[in-house]
Formats: sequence, structure tokens, C-alpha cells
Amino acid sequence: MSTLIDSLFPSDDADSIRRLWEDKGSHLLLEQEIGKRLIESDVIIDELPLTQLMFIATLSPFASSKKECYDVAEIIYWGMQKSDILPLVTEHQGKALAYRCLISLGLFKPALIKRHRRHGSPSPDFYRAVGIESFSSVGMSDIGLHFGRWECFMNEFFV
Repeated sequence: MSTLIDSLFPSDDADSIRRLWEDKGSHLLLEQEIGKRLIESDVIIDELPLTQLMFIATLSPFASSKKECYDVAEIIYWGMQKSDILPLVTEHQGKALAYRCLISLGLFKPALIKRHRRHGSPSPDFYRAVGIESFSSVGMSDIGLHFGRWECFMNEFFV
């Protein structure tokens, strides 16, 4: 965490930020500030990618809870581990299908549109409906409720 703070804040501020981080009441505000700096930064920081995704996700004004933000960050991180992330309803089920629908619509929507137009695959609207239903069925209804907003959020901040 110290390296991340040093990368994003001037050295004069870094010590103050570290002290604030120790105060649990300041966490959300610091997470949001770090998230803003990560988005504005021209530097790629290869340390703590999941933590960075969590900080960025806390910028969501529509999330029901901090846990929802963290869950979405973990979903994005999960997707980073996959070589083929596009959903296949004949092969993927449950969380894997829900995650793939959200990531694909948020980050790779043009690929879904191309598959739909050229190969007769289901439309993005189909994957959105399947994703919403899949999140509800696996007990993550808050993400299902905000599915369209998370899709736009991911597109805005990561594409």
C-alpha cells in the first residue's frame, strides 16, 4: 500500500495519507481519492491490481454498499485472469456466466455486437438480461439491480 501511495501522491502528502489510512473512519474518503488519482494518473502501477480496482469501484455513486463495489472489482480482476472472457450460454453457468456477461458488456461490447451481427450470436440485450438474472440467482442481486450502471461505469473508466 505504501508504494501505491508514494506513486500517486507527492512525497509531502504521502506521510499524511499513510497516517489517515490508519484511521478506519477515513477509509472510504481515502479510497475514493486514491481511485480518482488512479484514473487521472498516466503511470501504470503494477502493484496491488485488485486493490486498485477496488479503489476505482468505490467511485461508483450508485452502488448500494462498499461490498458491492468490492465484489465488482473482484469480478473485473477475475476476468483479467481469463484468456477468453466472452460468455457462451451453452458452456457457462452461474457466477461464471454472470461475471462474463458483465465484463463483456462493460469492456468488450463491440466484440459482442460483432459476434451478433456476423455470426448470429445473441444480442447484447440478451446477455444483459441473462447477466441480471444470473447475478440474482447467485445471491448478488445488488449487482444485478445495478447491472446497466456497472456496465457503463466499466466502459467509462476502463475502456
